[in-house]
Amino acid sequence: MGMVTVNDVDSRSYRAVEILLLLPTLLFGFLGLGLIVVGIGGESVGNGPLGMAGIFGTFGVWYLGGIAVALISWLVTPVFLYFDTKKVQDADVDWDPNPVLYVVAGFFLGYLMKLHHLYKRHQYVVDWVDRDWWWTVVAIGTVLPPVCLALGGALVSSGSVGIGLVSIGVGILTTVPFSVAIYRDATYVRLQSGTWQPNPGNYVNLGVFFLIPGPIVYPMIGCYYLFRRHRAIGTL
Repeated sequence: MGMVTVNDVDSRSYRAVEILLLLPTLLFGFLGLGLIVVGIGGESVGNGPLGMAGIFGTFGVWYLGGIAVALISWLVTPVFLYFDTKKVQDADVDWDPNPVLYVVAGFFLGYLMKLHHLYKRHQYVVDWVDRDWWWTVVAIGTVLPPVCLALGGALVSSGSVGIGLVSIGVGILTTVPFSVAIYRDATYVRLQSGTWQPNPGNYVNLGVFFLIPGPIVYPMIGCYYLFRRHRAIGTL
């Protein structure tokens, strides 16, 4: 048997791997939200000691949260990889992963193994998405972040620190749904298109891997993806 669907390989561990893979994007969003809160404090707060304390506090919470998320993810990744690869191994799929090997690799190369596993799984097990509006979120994540960050940088340089921080925070915040949206939409396109069948795992890998420089890289990824999508199934 070649390709099967998620209904044939029902696995909660698969959904857990998806969540763990996308957790850093949520954490990155908290950084943007923190900058927005600090910026809303106004020009005087943004320029004063309280504003600086808020900025450093925002980065501190983000840093500590990142450590906590990374530690938890590292501990549970081998478990979820084991149970999901066991499900795939027991199913009638052309891919025959070794669960023990994934446990060992997941322990030493946790995040890379989640990226690899999601990519390989989508090669053989087709997921379902029945909503066609995810591309609009991809479009927003393609256009808005670089505009907001450029505007925010200009405002901060001109002395409008509060408004500038809000703009930068919005730019960071709008990068968060990009990885989720392009992942979901690629799944939808794969089901609908007979000419182009993108691997959703490949696009979520790009979205997560380039999260930090997202405002620079996402426009290139998003424009390419939306162009191919439009040619394959149309957009509007």
